[in-house]
Amino acid sequence: DVDTESGLHVGHSGSSSNSSITPSQESPSPSLEHVSTGHLPSSSSLPPPSSSSFLSTPTSLSSPYPPAPLLDGDSDLEVEADLPKLEKFLSEEEIQKLSSRERKRQDTINELFHTERTHVRVLKVLKHLFQDRMAQAEILPRDVLDLLFPNLDEMLDIHTQFNQAMKKRRKEEVPVSRVGDLLIDMFDGEAGERFQQQAAEYMRTQYLALEGLKTRQKRDNRLAIFLQEQENHPACRRLQLKDMLPAGFQRLSKYPLLLESLLSYTDPNTRQEECERISRALERAREILAFVNTAVREAENTERLRDIQRKLDQSSLAKRKDGGTEELKGNLDLTKHRLIYAGNLTWRLSKGQKNIDLLALLLEDAIVLLQRQDDKYILKNHSIIKNLTKDDNKLAHSPIIKYGPSMLFREVATDNCAFFIVTTQAVGAQIYELVASSPAERKV
Repeated sequence: DVDTESGLHVGHSGSSSNSSITPSQESPSPSLEHVSTGHLPSSSSLPPPSSSSFLSTPTSLSSPYPPAPLLDGDSDLEVEADLPKLEKFLSEEEIQKLSSRERKRQDTINELFHTERTHVRVLKVLKHLFQDRMAQAEILPRDVLDLLFPNLDEMLDIHTQFNQAMKKRRKEEVPVSRVGDLLIDMFDGEAGERFQQQAAEYMRTQYLALEGLKTRQKRDNRLAIFLQEQENHPACRRLQLKDMLPAGFQRLSKYPLLLESLLSYTDPNTRQEECERISRALERAREILAFVNTAVREAENTERLRDIQRKLDQSSLAKRKDGGTEELKGNLDLTKHRLIYAGNLTWRLSKGQKNIDLLALLLEDAIVLLQRQDDKYILKNHSIIKNLTKDDNKLAHSPIIKYGPSMLFREVATDNCAFFIVTTQAVGAQIYELVASSPAERKV
């Protein structure tokens, strides 16, 4: 039920350009790891399923929760997991009339329609078996639930409308002749803009939510029991919550692949308008994917800055008495900045001095050089001169390099991983020789 391809960044790496996810708000977001576990409720204190159409399945006698709903009466929940053959929708005579190219086109339409329906199924399972039940049983507070399912109702509404339009078209046309208008209605215009915004909202916090869920589940027996009970429901088809939550990412990345295939099998000579519509929908699908990718990456970068700020040691700079900006006095607040990139660098000092390994943060207005020490990040001045005295403090190199017209970058001719930063700051001209982990990292 869950697509496997994903063009979205959903994991951390050493470089924040390869990562993604986190809320973009200034205030710290609620974490799944910091919620009180509370007391295990008695089953009599829990509310019943919210719909009379939900039939119950057996549950273990030791479970503190009411039986999970069976989710009866919804044809989308009964859709088969595997892609049905075209023969299910067309007679043998109708199939024989199709050219080779049209047969491939019909196969692609069949896949597009079926995978949209299975995606709607996953969203409905997430809503009825997990979001609603978690809220009813008070497994997690509302703000934490909103990290896991920020706007699930809106996403379900969008995909349900798309799915309904597809089912209607399949009844109207045998075989299906037109899908371009359906695609335009989904991806272009006001509807496309709504989809783009809602998809970004839905996906930007989910990586953090998944990581927090894994951590919390290990130490919260109440949550672990609840998830086990719900995941044993037949509607989950042996998938766990952590397997179903990324469905939005996977579906969004699948659209361009399906539309590319559909466009290639659509004859522009006989279906010019259809080709134009599919081409436009493909363009918008790619734009939406890129927009969501950016939102996810920026959100994750925001959370990374929050994490570094919590572990930041500025005590060395705070002891300075020689003036400078507030940030150079140990008052740097990374959460007020925007992270563009993060990567590891080595700072080459003068002969006789040990090189320094750094985490470099490329912000919107400065480069920040941090040293790792245990679980802390140290922000301190560095001297490239051995045995520097206190009176020579002005010769120390600042860990915060502000951008400016006098700032220069120069490659090191003898090392394709190294580069110089030459800058004139309040303390005077300074030269930094830094080494990236690879030539590609240096280009960033």
